[in-house]
Amino acid sequence: MGRRSRKRYKSVSFKMRKPPTTFQCPTCGLMTLTISIDRDEGSALISCSNYKCGLRSSLVGIPKIYQEVDVYAKFLDKFAEGVVEVTYNKGVSDDVEE
Repeated sequence: MGRRSRKRYKSVSFKMRKPPTTFQCPTCGLMTLTISIDRDEGSALISCSNYKCGLRSSLVGIPKIYQEVDVYAKFLDKFAEGVVEVTYNKGVSDDVEE
């Protein structure tokens, strides 16, 4: 007589996902918005690398624990309210070095 067979369980492994580094621009709709945070001053520079859009903005008063995703959410809220100052540098690309 044989034994009853055991069920074999597959081991489940999860990969940690990193937060995104590029975001969707609210003006042009492309995934070209980058955020650079200066933690010492508590400010962030938001820029769109699409040369046709050229969105530039800065936020101040950002806590040191904020990541790029948190700054993007705060920027979108202020952009929708019309509170944040936004400039457009059309024809200027960050990728091109002179």
